[in-house]
Amino acid sequence: ANVYLHKGETLTLFDAGANTDAAYETLEHGLREAGVRISDLDRILLTHHHLDHIGLSKRLRDASSAVVMAHPAAAEQIPYMFDDTMTRDHHERLLAELGVPTDIREKVIARRHQYRALLDAFVIDQSLEDNASVGPFTVHFRPGHSATDVVYTHRKERWAITGDHLIKDVTPNPILRRCPESGKREKSLVQYRESLLKTRELDVRLCLAGHGPAFDDHRAMVDRTLRHIARRGEKVLKAVPESGATPYEITGRLFPRLSEPELYYCISAATGHLELLEEQGALTCENRSGVLYY
Repeated sequence: ANVYLHKGETLTLFDAGANTDAAYETLEHGLREAGVRISDLDRILLTHHHLDHIGLSKRLRDASSAVVMAHPAAAEQIPYMFDDTMTRDHHERLLAELGVPTDIREKVIARRHQYRALLDAFVIDQSLEDNASVGPFTVHFRPGHSATDVVYTHRKERWAITGDHLIKDVTPNPILRRCPESGKREKSLVQYRESLLKTRELDVRLCLAGHGPAFDDHRAMVDRTLRHIARRGEKVLKAVPESGATPYEITGRLFPRLSEPELYYCISAATGHLELLEEQGALTCENRSGVLYY
């Protein structure tokens, strides 16, 4: 994951990497080459709550005077990955609805807990608001890849920190999730497509992504991503039989060599496309004894 330093009036770090000693040492070395120390940091702005972007935030906060700022829902998303009761309740209901067999659900839940070491205790000092100003930056909420994606634009210099929302030549995976308030599954890919269209309208000249190289012409990258989504949607549509199938069954048709570690991400992709196709009127969905069929 990429981490960026902005040397303005307030020394700002964008994202915090994963919670490993190697990541900490690499970050420490990079800051030293930039002429600063971790203890000099004033502010840490997080792009979203995934572990490869927030893991070191508490350690960096403890070693400096930095204020950690993030989307207001970031802290409440963490227990869905690490609290035993919440993780089981969340994923059990979520995966059962999509037609995932019981034994496979158990494996997915167990695998989610394997990543706990990549996150220290997580604290947000200040929640962000959509369209708010933080120093020279404007905050833009862009849900899709996660519920908490934030894009930061530098108003004067017209560059953007895009996190995992927009990455050069990569289509981010909108991950399965439920809305904590309603308990209903959010349509992640539908959200993501809407967010991309909003980002396309931004006036920026350069994008710094959460992974991979920087890129210009963000509109061309948005258009490329939208084309990829449309092409994948066509494949999904062809994989749906007239008699209907569950998202889990469609996932198996799309990814016949699917391995267990990839299941959660692949079923996220398949379900997202099914929901988008339903939204576009190309498919219908019915609930058969608690399991969805498209």
